[in-house]
Amino acid sequence: VGNWTIKKAIDWAFQYLKRRRIENPDLNAELLVSYVLGKTRLKLYLEREHLLSAWELSLFKELVIQRSHYIPLAYLTEEQDFMGLKFKVTSDVHIPRPETEILVEESLETIKRMVFPAKSEETLDDFVIIDLGTGCGNIAIKLAKELEKSKVYAVDISSKALKVAQGNAKFHNLDKKISFLLGDLFFPLAHLKLEGKVNLIISSPPYVSSKEMDNLPLEVQREPKVALEGGDDGLSVYRRIICQGARFLRKTGFLALEMGYKQAERIRELIIAQEELLTPQVIPDYKGIERVILTRKRI
Repeated sequence: VGNWTIKKAIDWAFQYLKRRRIENPDLNAELLVSYVLGKTRLKLYLEREHLLSAWELSLFKELVIQRSHYIPLAYLTEEQDFMGLKFKVTSDVHIPRPETEILVEESLETIKRMVFPAKSEETLDDFVIIDLGTGCGNIAIKLAKELEKSKVYAVDISSKALKVAQGNAKFHNLDKKISFLLGDLFFPLAHLKLEGKVNLIISSPPYVSSKEMDNLPLEVQREPKVALEGGDDGLSVYRRIICQGARFLRKTGFLALEMGYKQAERIRELIIAQEELLTPQVIPDYKGIERVILTRKRI
């Protein structure tokens, strides 16, 4: 095997991944060494001459080879950061994206600006949230953590994804505040009598059109198809959420959706066509792409 120091391992992985055109090969190399050794990236720099054991080296090489075959880094380390919280991810769930942080940030901002009826603190009802297509639970968990008096219903069509989400909720001690429901969008909520009682419906729906699926980066194609594909025009799930969502919202309730590239105009039209919803507000992401759309129930 020879003696491999941390420095040698990182250099080898960097060259290996670079040759196979993996984006950010240096960062990937460091994060994989960091994962195998259980050391922070700062520690790697300080302990560059530390030798890897035979077992560590063999695991590391195996992970680097898998990464070179476009297996997403988060699936290899089974972890993804989202808004400062750590989430376990497996190949059964869509990997949380930085763009989705804008969806959650904007929703939290909107909630802060909302004026609730004057009541004493004790009688203020729980803030009811529905998270559709919860995946690893990142949106539901972040909202439940930030909003003290909240009750979240997190729905997913995949039982495997829900299992991951439930594990994450337990890890963050929020399993009592979040109910996980298996099923298609609003169907599993039917028996809960939530019509007219929900403060926020939030979702990052699948928005890739069927014909674009094959053109996705190879890495993204490794993620669950059900979390990516949104029908012929990428909007089939949006139509259903927008059409069925209004009846669940209370008077001050609002709907927040993440959108794909160049979809804002069509989604805006779908919302305007719903008499019960107000003209929406569109918010761009860090690159200026229209990424989030918010609308309220018409009072």
